Amino acid sequence: MSTATDTTLPVEHEPSHQPDERALFSRLAASMARHRRAVILVWLVLTLAAAPLAITLNTALSGAGWDAKGSTAEKVRLELRNDFPALGAENPVVVFQQSTPITSDPSGLKALEAQLAKGPRVLSVADPLVMPPEAGMISRDGKTALIPVEQRIGVEADRPVAAGELGSYVGGLTVAAGAKAEVTGEWPVWSDFNKMNEEALHKAELLSGLPTLIMLFIAFGAMIAAGIPLLLAIAGIATGFASLHMLNWITPISVWSMNFSMMIGLAVGIDYSLFIVSRYREERVEGKDPIAAIENTMSTAGKAVFLSALTVVLSLSAVFLVPVMVFQTMALGMILSVIAVALAALTLLPAVLIAMGDKVLVSRGKKDPDIVAEGRWARWTGVALRRPALVLAIGLALLGALVVPSFGMKLGMPGARVVDKGRTSRDGYEMLVAAYGTGAAGPAFVTVDAANAQSVIDTALATDNVVDARIVSPPATTGRVVVRVTPGTPIDNSATSSMVEHLRAQLDTAVPDALVGGPAAQNHDLTSVLTGRAPYAIALILIVAFLLLLVVFRSIVIATFSILMNLVTVGAAFGFATLVFQHGFGTGLIGIEHQGFVDAWAPLFFFALLFGLSMDYQLFLLAAIKERYQATGDTRRAIAEGIARTGRPITNAAVIMIIVFIAFGVTGPIPPTELGLTLAMAVFLDATVVRVMLVPATMALLGEKNWYAPKWLQKILPHVNFSH
Repeated sequence: MSTATDTTLPVEHEPSHQPDERALFSRLAASMARHRRAVILVWLVLTLAAAPLAITLNTALSGAGWDAKGSTAEKVRLELRNDFPALGAENPVVVFQQSTPITSDPSGLKALEAQLAKGPRVLSVADPLVMPPEAGMISRDGKTALIPVEQRIGVEADRPVAAGELGSYVGGLTVAAGAKAEVTGEWPVWSDFNKMNEEALHKAELLSGLPTLIMLFIAFGAMIAAGIPLLLAIAGIATGFASLHMLNWITPISVWSMNFSMMIGLAVGIDYSLFIVSRYREERVEGKDPIAAIENTMSTAGKAVFLSALTVVLSLSAVFLVPVMVFQTMALGMILSVIAVALAALTLLPAVLIAMGDKVLVSRGKKDPDIVAEGRWARWTGVALRRPALVLAIGLALLGALVVPSFGMKLGMPGARVVDKGRTSRDGYEMLVAAYGTGAAGPAFVTVDAANAQSVIDTALATDNVVDARIVSPPATTGRVVVRVTPGTPIDNSATSSMVEHLRAQLDTAVPDALVGGPAAQNHDLTSVLTGRAPYAIALILIVAFLLLLVVFRSIVIATFSILMNLVTVGAAFGFATLVFQHGFGTGLIGIEHQGFVDAWAPLFFFALLFGLSMDYQLFLLAAIKERYQATGDTRRAIAEGIARTGRPITNAAVIMIIVFIAFGVTGPIPPTELGLTLAMAVFLDATVVRVMLVPATMALLGEKNWYAPKWLQKILPHVNFSH
């Protein structure tokens, strides 16, 4: 192969040293390069074998799993299923409405019931006209009726599927003139929510694909080079999806793991490949032969990719502290995607680069745009190096202005309005609350010994925000009954959660054998476990990140200020989320209804992902600075050259990551929109304010103290070199 030497290499750009062939990542790169045909063949076979599993992943995953394991709400759910099946607390409800009182003209209702009996998986259809008035199946104005439908259910994952089938079936029925029928309830809402999620995934893939390819073309100036990161990311994601599919054979995996693993896998996969390809092209421009160039590339950019992936994986692992299947498998999906794309970047990419020869290099007669851009970045960094205190103050002020709103963040879990209007579960919900009251769609169910049922009713009616409490089941064989408690506010209102908390506190004293569950309590318990476990998970992430930085850079100072900068970035992102999703600023532009709160899972997930991704750019940047410091011994020069050399690649990577996150953010329901847009803002802040202002200014003020660690610590820390 030829050596691509640029005789016009800028004087200030000092070529890197020859590689250390004994170094681990150099040996890995050389092995991949020399056995490139075998490596490419293995990945090709792996990707082709993974494709069928990846393509069919959505149909295999579960739409259930939102209960907090071990919570009171989960215990009540199981008791209702086992001891009170006739109550049908989880059954889909068909909301039927006509313009005249149903009791005076029941023909439309009877016709609908007859058709429902023939519906998918239907075992029984309750007739609201024959149910006792205290059951509340007919609205006060007599024009709306609730028809609980019992379906044949095998496992938990069947519930949203069956509810979705019923919704589609009812949507195709013809009802009496002037009447309408919709299907709502817990599982119809989750069914529609999951469908929106699947549709959003396909839209995001289309929306992000072309802009990403264009950005890669701008980054490399050649379509072949531009296509490599995208193909590598796809190969990694396919492998990750296939792994998820196979794990689903062993344990249920949430369908939500797909969206988030695709988003993170695509974003970091392209970024990892972009950093490696950019560094390889630079090494070739400096005059190295292909093997030496790939060895140097993997010893620097490849090592940073490995450390970045490790950081993201460790950060996401903290989510397993939350005992909720959906969140655990969402984290698992993202972890598998990150591992898969990192493996592709570290093994397949070196083989592909060597196999393609000069086709991935800068065209002859043209200068490497990354090297050309170094001058601009050096000038911008020079401002921070000359006036570090002022630049640091301005940068902190900018981020601080965004951090302030985060102190007013309110947390909650969404209700049926997280589903778009026009979906049967949302339209049925609106019909139900209009006829029965805002809390009717999300009651609490209290299971209690029959002898104490009246005490539960009296206690509930004396509790703030309770509008109704009544027994809704005959005694079970256990001697217990069910009391339905209806709040005066929707399920996603904080007042409903407060009602559950106060009711439980009073019943713990008055009726110790009473258990409070049902939809209202499920939201309360889910929020409680998320907010309760978040501090432990966040502490674990901080400790692991600090130790990793300490080992990599052998400096307490760098580890400390990196953690602090990431905390400020995360705080600013939280502030952005609070402004948009809690207070509604700009929601009209993205076509969503703000909920008045930020989803309760956000702090933990935001922190884990934001911290992992913030560390991504910190590691690449600080690794480049350390590499230059090891080469020159001059901290000030190392800062300038490290930022200059990574300036254009990090900017391109950040733009691509922002494109991917925004695409997933604007196409989905509120939860992925929250995550996508907040991640996009965090990456923007990281790639601009943190990289251009905070890092150079802080390091300039610290000088040689940047590399400080006690002598006793230096003796036990391993040496992680980014020089050759």
